[in-house]
Formats: sequence, C-alpha cells, structure tokens
Amino acid sequence: AGAMSASSTAKPLPPPPLSSPSETTASPAPESNLVLLMSGFAAGVTVSGLLNPYDRALFLSVSKGRPFVHPHNWRRPFQGVGQSVVSRAISTGLWFPIERIASQRLNGSAELSTSMAAALAGQFAGVANAVLLSPLSMVKYATWGLPDGKRSFFRTSMKILRTAGALVFFRGLPATCLRDVTFGGCFGVMRHQLCTSTDQRGPPMSYLPDGLLQFGSNAVAAGAATVLSAPFNYARNIQFATSTVDSAPKTWAAIGMLLNEAVGKPTLGKQLRHMQRRLNVGWGTLRVAGGMALTSCIFTSFVTLGEAWMART
Repeated sequence: AGAMSASSTAKPLPPPPLSSPSETTASPAPESNLVLLMSGFAAGVTVSGLLNPYDRALFLSVSKGRPFVHPHNWRRPFQGVGQSVVSRAISTGLWFPIERIASQRLNGSAELSTSMAAALAGQFAGVANAVLLSPLSMVKYATWGLPDGKRSFFRTSMKILRTAGALVFFRGLPATCLRDVTFGGCFGVMRHQLCTSTDQRGPPMSYLPDGLLQFGSNAVAAGAATVLSAPFNYARNIQFATSTVDSAPKTWAAIGMLLNEAVGKPTLGKQLRHMQRRLNVGWGTLRVAGGMALTSCIFTSFVTLGEAWMART
C-alpha cells in the first residue's frame, strides 16, 4: 500500500526535449571536390572514346557534304581518337563536377527553390566551361581545315598569335557564354524536374529500372537544351569559321542573317527545313543528348566508387 501511495503521488517525468529538424534529418555530407573532378574527367574520357566513331562520322558528314549514315563516314572509326578524347574529356568532364559543386553550395540557401538552384548551378557550370575552353575550341576549329600532318595544336596556336594577336583567342566567347548559359540553365532545371517526377512515378513507369529512367530524363533534358541553345551555337561556329585576320560578325547579327535566309524561302516547310539544317538539329542533337546522359550515369557511378574508396582509407 505504501508503494502504491508513493507511486500515485510521484510527479510525472517531464517529456524529453523535442529534437530539431537538423538533428533528426541530417543532410548528406558533400562529396569530395577531388573525387568529383577525377570522376568527371574519367567519365569524359570513357564517353569520348566510346562515341568517337559517331563524332568522326558526324564531322565527315558535315565536311564532305554526304549523309551521316554513309558507309565512308564509318571507315577507320577510331582515327584521331587521341586528339578528340582530351578536348572532349575536358569539356564534358568538367560540366558535371562544376555543376555538382555549385549545386551543393546553392542548395544550402533557404531563399532558392530546388529548381532555381538546379538552373543556376547549370548556368554556372556553363559559364565556367565557356571561359575555360572557348580559346581552346577556337584553335581546334582552326586545325580542322588543315591536312592531317599539319594539325598541330601548338603550331596552330603560335601562328594565330603571330598573325592576329592574343585577343583573337577570345573570339566567339560571348556567343559561347550565351550558348552554355542557355544550355546549362535548361538542362539543369529540366533534368531536376524530370528526375524528381520519376522518383514519384506510378505504374507503368514504376516497372522500369531506375537507371533507365535517369538516363532518359538526362537525354530528354539535354536534347531540349541543345535545341534551345542552337542559335548561339550557330553564331559561334560562324565566328570561328571566319578568318583570324577578318572581322567576325556579332552574335545577334549572325542569328539575324540566318533568320533572313529562312524568311526568304517560299514555304513554311522549307523555312523550317533550312533552320533545322543550318542549326544542325538532328544527328548532332542526338549526340549531345546521348553523350550527356551517358556521361551523367558514368560520372555518378565513379563518384559512388570514389567516395566508397575514400571512406575505407
């Protein structure tokens, strides 16, 4: 009875303090920048090597003026792979690490939605790629018209420097920035929204493998971004194709000339066909879409492996 009386008069214990959201749902630690950069370069090398036959056939179809599927375009499919792998590995391999690093910084801001953070991260990666690689691309374009034995990147750079000066290496930079900002923003926000929607999918989408849905989301986003940024890519190509001793047309002037050409066609169908052909919307778009999607998948796998290896060491 005494025990019952003591228990009935004892004060109840206070409830435990409520934990804050930050204590209950800790955000994942950001990946190592070194792992991201090494994974991006490794993914870029892998995809560039795998798709070199496609890139070579695409280049020959444009330079020789014959259909993309022509058998002559696919002879010696890995010729020149050493030159193209390095440049493409840097360009495609840098985008995803820079975008991931920027996204980690922006997602910590309560003032930005996840979609806005994805768009800004993609645009930041685009600008960084443009500034770092546009001068290299300008020299690479200059080597394309040279015979195989004279396609020396260093000698071509020195010749351009002697004949046109250092500023010519930044020709096409504004158009490149506009292209890559447009592409990066569109690709970043579209892939985020599409990947988010696939995570909340129901039948029949729920029966498809996650990897396939991620690949499809990235490919669709990259294809749409390529088409949207195609006018700026056209202006960039026109500027790169202009002799280094001549004045290149401005970005909007080049796009205006293209529109005037299209308007001069007699029918709407021929106008659209002219735009599609001049903007290289087709096989080139498919290459960018598939290449970006494949690079994204391989990059993610390499990051996972790299983080697991660093956790064990």
